[in-house]
Amino acid sequence: MLTSQGRSVGYCVIGAQQDARKEVNNLRNLFPDRIALRLDEDEQVDMVLGDGARDRGALADQISSVPEVGAGVGFVRLEASPDPLRVRAAYVSDADIRAMVALGLPDVEAA
Repeated sequence: MLTSQGRSVGYCVIGAQQDARKEVNNLRNLFPDRIALRLDEDEQVDMVLGDGARDRGALADQISSVPEVGAGVGFVRLEASPDPLRVRAAYVSDADIRAMVALGLPDVEAA
């Protein structure tokens, strides 16, 4: 009910799976937009993004496991288009996070 009626008022439902080969989410074909991060096998690309996605350029099985190269890289298939888009989120290393923590957070209550 939430997914069918909540869309008009802005509800968003996210379904996530670790293994595309397992049928643990029997509603996965009802999600119109899909995201694939690094996958183990080329067959998994079509399982996640839909038939023919790998042939149309979604090479999620070839994303590098080296964090500085492959972290944050993924492929998105939106409801409006069968063609996948390559996307990249920012990569923040553990060293970067430690440096930010060392700087401290501003006092929110004083603002």
